[in-house]
Amino acid sequence: MNKYPTLRFLYLILVLSFVTSCRAQKGGVNKKAYELVGKALQQRDLLEYDAALETLDKAIKKDPDYVDAWDLKGTINQMLGRNDEATVCFEKVLEFAPEHPYALYNLAELRFAAKRYTDAAKLLQIIITKGPDGPNFAKARLLQDHARFAKDAIKDPVKFQPVNLGPGINTVEEEYFPGLSIDKKTMFFTRRDGRVNIQMQNEDLYTSLWNGQAWGNSKNLGKPINTRENEGAFSASTDGKYLFFTSCSRKGGVGRCDIWMSERQGEGWSVPYNLGRPLNTRDWESQPSLASDGVTIYFVSNRAGGYGGTDIYKSVWNGSNWSEPENLGPKINTPQDEQFPFIHPDGVTLYFSSYGHPGMGKSDIFLSRLENGKWLTPMNLGYPINTEGDEWNFVVDSKGENAYMASDRLDGYGGMDIYTFPLYNEARPKTTSYVKGIVTDKETGEFLYSEVELYDIESGKRIATTHSDSRKGEFLISIPSNRDYAFEVRAKGYLLYSESFALKQSSLLKPMVLKIELEKIKSGRSVVINNVFFDTDKSMLKPESNAELQVLAQFLRDNADVRIEIGGHTDNTGSEERNLELSQNRAKAVYDFLISSGINSSRLSYKGYASSKPIADNDTDEGRAKNRRTEFKVL
Repeated sequence: MNKYPTLRFLYLILVLSFVTSCRAQKGGVNKKAYELVGKALQQRDLLEYDAALETLDKAIKKDPDYVDAWDLKGTINQMLGRNDEATVCFEKVLEFAPEHPYALYNLAELRFAAKRYTDAAKLLQIIITKGPDGPNFAKARLLQDHARFAKDAIKDPVKFQPVNLGPGINTVEEEYFPGLSIDKKTMFFTRRDGRVNIQMQNEDLYTSLWNGQAWGNSKNLGKPINTRENEGAFSASTDGKYLFFTSCSRKGGVGRCDIWMSERQGEGWSVPYNLGRPLNTRDWESQPSLASDGVTIYFVSNRAGGYGGTDIYKSVWNGSNWSEPENLGPKINTPQDEQFPFIHPDGVTLYFSSYGHPGMGKSDIFLSRLENGKWLTPMNLGYPINTEGDEWNFVVDSKGENAYMASDRLDGYGGMDIYTFPLYNEARPKTTSYVKGIVTDKETGEFLYSEVELYDIESGKRIATTHSDSRKGEFLISIPSNRDYAFEVRAKGYLLYSESFALKQSSLLKPMVLKIELEKIKSGRSVVINNVFFDTDKSMLKPESNAELQVLAQFLRDNADVRIEIGGHTDNTGSEERNLELSQNRAKAVYDFLISSGINSSRLSYKGYASSKPIADNDTDEGRAKNRRTEFKVL
């Protein structure tokens, strides 16, 4: 996918720099050796590495203490992965020039790769003591942080027992970028064909269905999503109705790589739509992760104004366009590359990869949690989830129990394969589940298109939004645990449906299945407003009522010809006189709220009914709770 690393098949071009060293030996450089080093430089630039090494051996034979010859020989060997040979070369350089900053740093990298972290840190400290104006200062600081972290991480490994997802998903080709539906029945992933036939290399999106025992044979999503260009780095909405993905050089794009969206249509997908500016730019945008609220997207960009390299951003859909992207800030982003964000369905736990936070040396997986609107200091997921190699995309299921990642360092079917493993407790997000349902017309049974929304009762904030499918009436919406929620369903020409989910004291939420039958708006029909709250024997609305009443206000705006009566009801506890007064005052409180929200008073009336119209038995606590209610009736 152009800019982002595509794992083992990505060829990383290393630009080698040659710096003339301070000569340690007495006298001048042997002229023939000097000429040979010049020739070796030309051979290196032509990628003739073995020939360059032969030429350097000749130069060293002419002048055994020629620092630049040893330095260049070490650099080429290190680039070729010949670490033992490179180590000998840089040790030789430091014999002649003990504070040579490039040899010090390169040898520290080799010590680090050999897991000699203490030795690496000592070499790096020599560079650091020269101060921030010295060569390789910032790189040395970062690698020293890596060395300190890695030394401790290897001594205290985390639990890691990966299991290959099997032949339904993994093949001899490259499979990566896993994405799991919230009900854990559908797996999306990217496959790069071409490992076997390099002339046919292409990235496409695939899907596989869980059959109850294993993942079924994968299926290419086909046109119009997949093309001859590369498609990958994607995110599916919680309900699986929308797919956000990256495509490069695609017709209609804004920049080199853009984020696109497609909507499920029956068994297929709609023609992809470019998300456009300001989310996409002429720069590089990729790796989307859609939050479970259905309107917030996290992604990666190298646009100007970041902290360096690639940074993680977020943008919010306001109903008509995407907001100006917001950089997640210095707690997440560093001067190095941050990539592959995955925002868990709990909405507050972010997993991502980074080269810039202390880790095992290259790209590691981290998590950060959102508290009071701010991201906390990222936590490295530890060894051996992270290794001295590159670890990239990482996703976690809705319950937070199992993680999924791609790797080529385990025994698999060939190339990159996708694995799953139980995630240890400290790295788990909050538990989430979902509500799945069907919306129909109560009278006709016809499937309905409707807006489905979930609100945090305490804050009044909308947590998630989706809609039911007009063809099947189906919807699915994510619900994090440990909060209390107002659940609302609205359809044009129909009365509201509201529900309460009291989960603040719950640590585990089982999936719920609802059959919602909406009634058409007709005179005389009533609806219980479930999420309106008062203190005992009080008539002042509690703040937790705001979310529900704002939905009611929007219902009235959407149906401008509707007039309603607000009805207050009590149980039979206490005197009827007091209950009548209380029910009247509570109904008026709702009436006043709607007027303050812009609803004309001519469309509203209110009345207290005390305990005269029970809907349940007043002989039980549960029955009395149902009778204490607020309703609205269509006039």
